Amino acid sequence: MKDEFKRYFWKRFWLIFVPLYLFAIGNESYIVSNPFSELDDYGSFLYFIVFYFIGYGAITAGILHLLWRAGRRMGALNREEKIRE
Repeated sequence: MKDEFKRYFWKRFWLIFVPLYLFAIGNESYIVSNPFSELDDYGSFLYFIVFYFIGYGAITAGILHLLWRAGRRMGALNREEKIRE
């Protein structure tokens, strides 16, 4: 079951993460309108990129975990109903 989840997770992770990440980065005014005039601007840009990468990676992982659990429950219910018939 662990291998099934790994396969399920990594097959879908990038499909959900990349659009979510690009949408978040594109709408963040601090990242988009950064003038890069000082060294601090580069540091803050890197900080926001890493912060969003970790934060939205965790959100994506949580979404996929919930979808996996919901799918397993529905699958188990469907199998039990087929056995009863």
